[in-house]
Amino acid sequence: MLCEMCGKQSDIIKTISVEGTTLKVCKECSRFGESSEGKGGAKKGTVAAPSRTVVAERLEARERRMRTRSIYADEDTTDLVPEYPRLIREARMARDWKQEDLAAKLNERASVIAKLENGSIRPDDTLLKKLEHELGIKLTEKVSVVKPEGGRSQGKALTLGDMIKKK
Repeated sequence: MLCEMCGKQSDIIKTISVEGTTLKVCKECSRFGESSEGKGGAKKGTVAAPSRTVVAERLEARERRMRTRSIYADEDTTDLVPEYPRLIREARMARDWKQEDLAAKLNERASVIAKLENGSIRPDDTLLKKLEHELGIKLTEKVSVVKPEGGRSQGKALTLGDMIKKK
């Protein structure tokens, strides 16, 4: 018989398990796997099948992940207020802090504070929370989502044609 691993012709063939795959191999190749004929009836190296509840939970989790979500489902969202540079500057000056003092309290560079105050950069979420906490101000506001009107395609999906204004 032929060895399924090396392809040699051999009189003695053993059944082994390699990475969960059962192969019929020659004596030399049998060292690369575990013998399938275990003691006590159970195969050596096999893994018990997951219970039905575990399988059901996994299928439910997969279904939740695969479900399409509407981007308009959440009617209200929060956004950075447009006058955030002025609010940050006024709150800092009300406490008589220099830009370096606020930067030290936030564990940021003074140049970051300067750029925030002149509006050249927008704070990310972590910096936004630090600023709100340290200065005691609110830099976000709730904004309602504006849904697109008219001109939609026949299908449910938004297409490029829906995004382009027709003249």
